Amino acid sequence: MDTQLASLATLFQQTLDPSQRKGAEEQLKQLQSQPRFAFVLLALVQSEAASTAIRLAAAIQFKNLCKTRWDVDSETEDPVVGAIGDEEKQLIRTELIPVLRSLANTPTPSQAILAQMNESIALVSQSDFPHPWSNLIDELVQSLNSDNYHVLLSVLSTSHAIFRRWRSMFRSDALYTEINLVLSKFATPLLELLERVYGMIVNLATPAQNVPPLASCLVLLLQLFYDLSAQDLPPQFEDALPALSPMFTGLLSFSRPELVGDVDDMAPSPLDKIRSSVCEIFELYAKRYLDALPQLPQYVQAVWDMLGTYGPLEKYDVLVSKAILFLAVVVRMGSQRQLFEAESTLEQFCSKIIMPNIELRDVDEEMFEDNPVEYIRRDLETSVEVDTRRRAAYEFVRALLEQFSEQTTAIASRYIREYLDLFRKDPGVNWRRKDAAIYLLTCIAAQGSTAQHGVSSTNNLVDVVQFFSDHILEDLQPENAAANSHPILQVDAIKYLYTFRNQLTKDQLLSVLPLLVHHLASTNYVTCTYAAVSIERILFIKHNGQFMFSAADIARSSEAILAALFAAIQRNETPEKVAENDHLMKCIMRVLLTLRQSVEGHAEMTLAHLITILGITAKNPSNPRFTQFLFESISALIRYAGSGSLVQASKMEQGLFPSFTEILQADVVEYIPYVFQILAQLLEVHVVQSMERTLPEAYANLLPPLLTPTLWEQKGNVPALVRLLKAYLHQAPSAVVQHVEAFLGVYQKLISSRLNDVFGFELLLSLIRNIPANVLAQYQQPILTLMLMRLQSSKTDKFSQHFVIFFAVYCSVLQPSYPEQVVQAFEAVQQGLFMQIVQNVVVPDLAKLQAKQRFGVAAGLIRLLTSSPSMLASCAPVWPILLGSVLRLMMQTENARATPEEDEGIAELDEQGFQASFSQLAAAKPSVRMESDATDWAGTDLGAYLARQLYAASQQHPGVLGPLIASIPADVHAVLDETLQKHSVQIV
Repeated sequence: MDTQLASLATLFQQTLDPSQRKGAEEQLKQLQSQPRFAFVLLALVQSEAASTAIRLAAAIQFKNLCKTRWDVDSETEDPVVGAIGDEEKQLIRTELIPVLRSLANTPTPSQAILAQMNESIALVSQSDFPHPWSNLIDELVQSLNSDNYHVLLSVLSTSHAIFRRWRSMFRSDALYTEINLVLSKFATPLLELLERVYGMIVNLATPAQNVPPLASCLVLLLQLFYDLSAQDLPPQFEDALPALSPMFTGLLSFSRPELVGDVDDMAPSPLDKIRSSVCEIFELYAKRYLDALPQLPQYVQAVWDMLGTYGPLEKYDVLVSKAILFLAVVVRMGSQRQLFEAESTLEQFCSKIIMPNIELRDVDEEMFEDNPVEYIRRDLETSVEVDTRRRAAYEFVRALLEQFSEQTTAIASRYIREYLDLFRKDPGVNWRRKDAAIYLLTCIAAQGSTAQHGVSSTNNLVDVVQFFSDHILEDLQPENAAANSHPILQVDAIKYLYTFRNQLTKDQLLSVLPLLVHHLASTNYVTCTYAAVSIERILFIKHNGQFMFSAADIARSSEAILAALFAAIQRNETPEKVAENDHLMKCIMRVLLTLRQSVEGHAEMTLAHLITILGITAKNPSNPRFTQFLFESISALIRYAGSGSLVQASKMEQGLFPSFTEILQADVVEYIPYVFQILAQLLEVHVVQSMERTLPEAYANLLPPLLTPTLWEQKGNVPALVRLLKAYLHQAPSAVVQHVEAFLGVYQKLISSRLNDVFGFELLLSLIRNIPANVLAQYQQPILTLMLMRLQSSKTDKFSQHFVIFFAVYCSVLQPSYPEQVVQAFEAVQQGLFMQIVQNVVVPDLAKLQAKQRFGVAAGLIRLLTSSPSMLASCAPVWPILLGSVLRLMMQTENARATPEEDEGIAELDEQGFQASFSQLAAAKPSVRMESDATDWAGTDLGAYLARQLYAASQQHPGVLGPLIASIPADVHAVLDETLQKHSVQIV
């Protein structure tokens, strides 16, 4: 073991050295596949001979092992490392809590290492608690009696790491069973420990050196109290509330020097953290358990009194925010109106809570200047969970408006007028007053809104358009911005426009667009960013499902917009700084999408800038959103300016290929899936525009490397690679024939994986559609055998549904021997197999298909039913069953094939989520022509096609179809009769 530990420690030491990291990490990955590797890691974590850095690295590795190798299936399992066996898991579980206690019992335990162990135990508990790790809670409870504060803190931290996930989980019987099991063992010891720790803290005889660890324990106990209450009110807690309430309210007024900390310390003190946790509990119980809370008025009074003791320092922001949010929750309750409806109370709310917490402080101005990224994050990105005073005050105003709309609007409007008057008297000194007035006006004016579409309804008592004309427009003017307006007021003006963009007319927005373009060129980071955000969202406005702004509307300003945006991005030098501001790149993308084909005039300049940015950021990709918008912009440019002719596409290929080659050679994993999608998009231009299905030399040289197995190990590559291989098959099937076995090797790998089997089907269907049947004939049996093995051994709903799609499309291939060849292919694997597949797999899963899949599947099966001699002879027993299922499928959807717009879904591409491993480029989606389901021969009316095919089959096989049709299920007979009658078809 000592030799193993020394070798492992050396590897971890090497991971800390950039020059040795990659090789050491590869060796560590290989070691993970060895039995009992987890125990060696745990031993190294506890080794006193190793440095803290190495032990921490081992703890992180162990946590990652629990994350990736514990709860896995064939869909998520790493093929190199594999999953941990059940026997080894059992042994690890017995070690975890003792290891935690051992680490905490050392004289100076590492909190970082303990934090990793907490997370490891929480990860294991997610899959193994309550079964098979049934004694986990017993082990934790045993340690709650420890007098060692480090042990106590570790156990409480671990418990919180396990239980906090309940806060956001959906209700289920399994969840409630788990919670009740925990409560039966943990609730009473938790309450007893809470009382004991509280008693020790408030006891002035408790030694001063013991107070800080006791405070840390109290914070965790309060967090656990919240965790255990998050889903439902525990009976034990309900019974204890009369005794707990004085404790909670007492903590909002009690203090001692050891809890307050250094006045100059910028971080929240232990007392602030305790009080924040109490306010969180108050908010939860007020929202969820009001019937069991007669103490609510005392809670409100205690929080109100506490708020009056806190000033504007930044370290109090979290506490003040949580206190205000609690009051907002109570105000929203119609049942509590009597607490707040007095005019004097509302006035105090505005003067004591709202105004002090929406006014900018020196620290906010410093953040605007020194940390603009964080300023934007806090101010603009409402989805970000951040405790700011302004956001809490906004919620408080919204709550007051719900209950006391007229009174609140009147009081707030008076403050707005007063603040604007003060500003006009001395703009240089009182600019913050105007900032506060604008923010308060926004609070009372905006009613319904979404982050994506902005404010949809406003307060009838506030004229936002008039306020814009009177007080906002002046700060947007270039001459005013240069002379009098503070940069924050410029940003306020731009944000106001962004917030109330839906309340302005198109003409009004067009008139201010040049002003926004001017601010795009600002050297102030926040001003430039807000201008980009506003332009992007204005161009996204829709009325009646149509975009308000077209290419013609921005034709004159588009070049200036793009030039300013590129200049703002490229004024930075490092890859991280260039990719920092994804708002700018998103605006570029939106402008290109709005310009559509009109972008051709700027295409050369735009592509040159995008290639430059690509080259810089590829050296160290750091912002996934920027990456997505960058490649979406490239893709949109190709779609609208590069797909019109091969000449245009070739110019773009000449520009992009050197950068793409560098990215592929440098193995920039974050960019490679995007590169493959762009290459597919470019190659598809050749498919559409070229009369000859030949393969350009650059693509021909690239094909063999694309088929190497290592490239397919990176799961993020798979969807994009399949898309690219399909483009090769569309463009030059003759060039692929020599590589057909390599293609089938890829298919074999994909179809065997639960994660990638869908892509295996995609690739196979493309092969069948494009490669001559005589080339694939020799491979048919092994191809189907792989599929059937999956169906038999590890079938999933997803797999069986895609098998049905494959089966139907297989029948629809327009080559002379199909679909009869489909029947014979299955029969060659095993006699009688075809009818079994139809009856036991195809028919049951037809009803589960999505609407967009039904037309193509139904058309393929109709072709099978009417064009295969075997279906009308040896397989006749399943003919009526299959036709009945096809008729039901037709009843589920409209007969007419939907014809999607060429650009459907592209416009809102940025609203999709981003995935770590793969994000599809919406603008790079194949055109409708490329994604044809190969059933154009069926026409647009499925009923008409069915009637034609049945008539042709009856003419070819007189007297055969009548008895078969008579045998179809009764529930669909009327549908068939109506279809035949509608199209004047008689079966002979």
